[in-house]
Amino acid sequence: MQRRQTGVRMTEVDLYKKVLLIEGENKQIDICIEEMSELIQALLKRKRGLKSNICEEIADVEITLAQMKLTFNEGTLVEDWKAFKLHRLAELFGYKEEA
Repeated sequence: MQRRQTGVRMTEVDLYKKVLLIEGENKQIDICIEEMSELIQALLKRKRGLKSNICEEIADVEITLAQMKLTFNEGTLVEDWKAFKLHRLAELFGYKEEA
């Protein structure tokens, strides 16, 4: 994997915002769906004992999900839902909150 060097330094968030601005929300939604389906395919291949590129697909999904968070997250809504669901998962598996 080669990385191209550029003269401009930007953060991941800056890059995601630029992509969304240039490509548009609808296109990035389609790309996110596509990347998630590619991850599903890679996982299914793994279950069948075939070679798959799961790590590459996870990276693609994480990148597009970060863009979706920028697009749809109202305040801390995604983080609030994540905390709620992690708390519920912890309870399900017998973990108790520390005081």
